[in-house]
Amino acid sequence: MRTTRRATHLVASAAALTAVLALTACQNDTKDTGSPAPAASSQSATGGQGAQSPSDGNGPAGGGHASKTAAAGASGSGNAGKKGPGQAAGQGSGSRTTDVACTGAHVKVTVAKVKRPLNHMLLTATNTGSAPCNAYGAPYLRWDDAQAATTFLEASKPQAVITLAPGESAYAGIMYQSADGSGNSGHTARTLGVLFGNRAGDGSTGPAVQLPLPKGGVLTDSSAWVTYWQSRAQDALTW
Repeated sequence: MRTTRRATHLVASAAALTAVLALTACQNDTKDTGSPAPAASSQSATGGQGAQSPSDGNGPAGGGHASKTAAAGASGSGNAGKKGPGQAAGQGSGSRTTDVACTGAHVKVTVAKVKRPLNHMLLTATNTGSAPCNAYGAPYLRWDDAQAATTFLEASKPQAVITLAPGESAYAGIMYQSADGSGNSGHTARTLGVLFGNRAGDGSTGPAVQLPLPKGGVLTDSSAWVTYWQSRAQDALTW
């Protein structure tokens, strides 16, 4: 009887142990199958970054194209890194380089009296053409039908030639009569003829511009002079 009870007890213990081992194995299996969850999340994040990468063509179209364009521009390759038709050699930043003289054919010229300095006018030349030109030297001025051009003020000669891109202006100051009355052969001029200097610096070029002077004319004499072309109006009126 005791032997039977002991055998029954052993069988029950073995069954209990088997159940415990089975439960432990089940729990281990559950942990193993659940572990890929964080890895899947990480893979999703990596895939999101890859959608914006130039080497991944499976991401969103907008993000992918934007990333490719930026990469091409940064590396100097692709369309974003290539120069356009207007940026070929000798153009772009060098497009202002020219040996073409400005003339009355493609430059608009105006003249106006100024309050200071006394007895001065400001001559403005604006490039209305489609290409840059050089305002060489000083303007050749003729009051009415005078044969000789007005004297150039040598002290105003700039260090470099004034180049005008389309829309840009050059300026020259005109002193039409000395305030101390040192001039002679005074007369009232009604018009002012303007010619542009040539590249060689030994004469004028192109058609002349004929400007009407302010109502009543301008009293000028032999003391008159004109500055060389300047890039700023205030520079032209310094003397």
